[in-house]
Amino acid sequence: MSEPENPQSRKTVAYVLVAIAGVLVLSNAGLFNIFGLRDLIGAIFRLIFNSIPYILTLAGIFWITRSGKGKAPLMAWLVSVFGVVLIVSQIGLFGLSFGDMIVPMILIAVAFFLVNPRNLLPRNFNTRSDDLDPNQQDIKLFAFMGGGDLNYHSKQLRGGEVMCIWGGYDIDFSEADMEGDSMELNLYCIMGGVEITAPANWKVEKSGALCIMGGYSNRTRDMAEELNLPPKTLVVTGLALMGGGEIRN
Repeated sequence: MSEPENPQSRKTVAYVLVAIAGVLVLSNAGLFNIFGLRDLIGAIFRLIFNSIPYILTLAGIFWITRSGKGKAPLMAWLVSVFGVVLIVSQIGLFGLSFGDMIVPMILIAVAFFLVNPRNLLPRNFNTRSDDLDPNQQDIKLFAFMGGGDLNYHSKQLRGGEVMCIWGGYDIDFSEADMEGDSMELNLYCIMGGVEITAPANWKVEKSGALCIMGGYSNRTRDMAEELNLPPKTLVVTGLALMGGGEIRN
């Protein structure tokens, strides 16, 4: 994950948003009527908007199948279910609209978090450093409208996942180490963020992260050779939706 990648993606998104704003202003001003383009542009926008539920559903299904049997993260299932809910409300199946389904979905989500099944939901909720097990190897963090500053000291980290929804974590690995030569950290940031401090001998790579109006910025410098330390690799994947984070050392 190169350093200029994230700033460039943000610029691209900014240019697209400005272009869309300009098109909407010109369309509302009636300038496109002269060329007969208003109906065409409107049809394109409607097509894109109506395709969002199907894109979400397919993305969730692809995410689940790619993860392998029993290894799909919670967010993959949530994306799929949300896409299906949008499709049902869009086509009016069984006479149900989005308004009819949103309250039951919220109640089901609240019930899910109350039950907190450990095989699906990360056990550490809005965790702080004092709550961490010094010998904890698996990283399983969940921040919802909260978060915390975490300092890891384990020398046998095996990776895991960090989920931030309207919240975030500041994670410091500078005094920790991974069990092998590499580990994967799945970051799911939805209108939230995560900042990670990595040791100087860790190389950071991004693999298959889906970034929509957000992203992950890599500001690390691999100094393993200079410091005569064993090289390690941190693989970052996951989802950044109107959120993201920064990795530095």
